[in-house]
Amino acid sequence: MKPNNTPTTPALDSFFTTYPRVCAVVLAGTKGSRLFPMTSSSDMPKHLLPVAGIPSILRLVGNLLNFPEIVIAISKEDTKTLDVIQQVATLKDSSEDMWNLRSKANDQKITILKLSEDCFGSVDALRHIEAKKIVNAQTRMVVMPGDLVFLRKDIDFDALIRPSDDAACTVLLVDVGETDEHGVPLKESAKAKKGGLGRDEEDIEYIGLSYPKAASQTKLPSLPRIVWKESKLDVEADEDMTGSTAKLEVPKPRLRGGKFVVRTEWNDVHVYSLAPWVRQLLIARKSLSSIQTDLIPLLVSRQFRGKKATFGSSLETKEEDEANEKENVVQAMSFDENPYAVSALVLENKTVLRINNIPAFIFACKETVANGSVLPMPEESKWNGKFLSLVLKDSTLGAKITMKSSIIGRDCQLGSKCRLNNVVVMDNVTIGENCSLQNTILGSGVVLGNNCSLNDCQVGPGKTLPVGTKEKGESFMAGEDIAVVSML
Repeated sequence: MKPNNTPTTPALDSFFTTYPRVCAVVLAGTKGSRLFPMTSSSDMPKHLLPVAGIPSILRLVGNLLNFPEIVIAISKEDTKTLDVIQQVATLKDSSEDMWNLRSKANDQKITILKLSEDCFGSVDALRHIEAKKIVNAQTRMVVMPGDLVFLRKDIDFDALIRPSDDAACTVLLVDVGETDEHGVPLKESAKAKKGGLGRDEEDIEYIGLSYPKAASQTKLPSLPRIVWKESKLDVEADEDMTGSTAKLEVPKPRLRGGKFVVRTEWNDVHVYSLAPWVRQLLIARKSLSSIQTDLIPLLVSRQFRGKKATFGSSLETKEEDEANEKENVVQAMSFDENPYAVSALVLENKTVLRINNIPAFIFACKETVANGSVLPMPEESKWNGKFLSLVLKDSTLGAKITMKSSIIGRDCQLGSKCRLNNVVVMDNVTIGENCSLQNTILGSGVVLGNNCSLNDCQVGPGKTLPVGTKEKGESFMAGEDIAVVSML
């Protein structure tokens, strides 16, 4: 393996190019229950999990350097994110629930805000940010999850940052469709067997895009409209138990463009570029809770009817204590009936993904290492481009070790004759001799005895497994005497 002297801080060349009136908002307030037991520790929310040795949130912030400002919203119980962000930014001032920092790279403004306990969804989080008046009212927000990982450097996001004038929202989609050697589309269950990433049923949607009839005369690409978006589970629900084939019912008034295409292979990665007036919509319509399941369907259904229909009854007179706020909103905007657009920017597979479950986390680590020649790796790490493996600083490997698509964290000890394939080992882990590991994660401080064999397993932080442990498809947590059944 060759040493890697890349600084721990992500590279300064950002994925995004931007202009002054745009702000990146990173929603990092959830723990990550689908990543259990790796997030079972109180100080390890999912956005702090290391992707190829670097916390996910640092990789994300490193790719947002061209934004004039970033707001990171964290949970009230989060005590670690501030310390991590201070690796790349300097604290300027703070209050009880907010910290203002400046990037060490370019003096970019970074605000970390603790969310209140009554924030139960992504829209609630944005309302909390609006209440703090952190972001100028005329600024476009690009909202994204804290578990977002970028796997390539050659991605054009300009349409997301500089949308057309009529774009109320631009949604980032990734085409995750894959085919076999004969060109036949793979089912989700078959993707993992071929080294890809399959999705859970709950993450799949039917998405209908309407493509423009003619190319735009502007320099910006003409993006397709999202005219239909619904969960696969809802579309295919057989409520009457008749076994009938699901019917796709798209309202005819929405089919006004050119070619109309419906697919389930487009994956919503929860990145949304919101126009300033949509920010006001979130304040006005109190019933909205989730961007994905509430706001986007509302915008999609009302986009041909204009802002007035979108605000609906929320434009009517509110209670006295809301009157001043509502007056300011109405004065600042024009509530017309002109159509607006809910656009989609579609990227190809293996460009962007969320590490919101165990398979996605392992896949992101593997693909990041595979692109280690262009993506930042930790300083003093040893990267092997042939076998797609990474060994971090101060780790010791015994003789005759075989590794492929695997990562070894800092201060780890591996005995001789170990075999690792598609494995993530976090910091301070001890692995005995002659161990065989495949598709497995070992949390920080894990100890494995000699002759252990683990396949599709997750071992939580601080857990010790005795000599000769042989398990498949299990999750282990410190303090538990037996394995808990994996939810994969």
